[in-house]
Amino acid sequence: MTDQPQAIGCQEVLERLYEYLDGELTRERAAEVKTHLEDCPPCTALSSFETTFIRFLEARTRTQNAPDDLKKRILRETLFQQDDS
Repeated sequence: MTDQPQAIGCQEVLERLYEYLDGELTRERAAEVKTHLEDCPPCTALSSFETTFIRFLEARTRTQNAPDDLKKRILRETLFQQDDS
C-alpha cells in the first residue's frame, strides 16, 4: 500500500466538488480531489468558478437579510413538505 492518493476521474471530482470546497471530505479523499484539480484544467476552471460563486453568495447573504415574510414563507413551505414525506 502506498501513501499516494489514488487517481480519480472528472466525474467523481464533480460529484464531490461541493464537499471538497466545504471541507467535508476525508483527508485522503480531499487529497485525491486536489491532485486531480491540479492536473485537470477543465475541472480546475469549474472549481474556480464555483469557489467564486460561493464567496459571492456568502458575501451577499452577510450584507443583506431576507425579508421576514420570505423567511416565514420558506419555513412554512419546508415544514409543509416534511409533513408530506
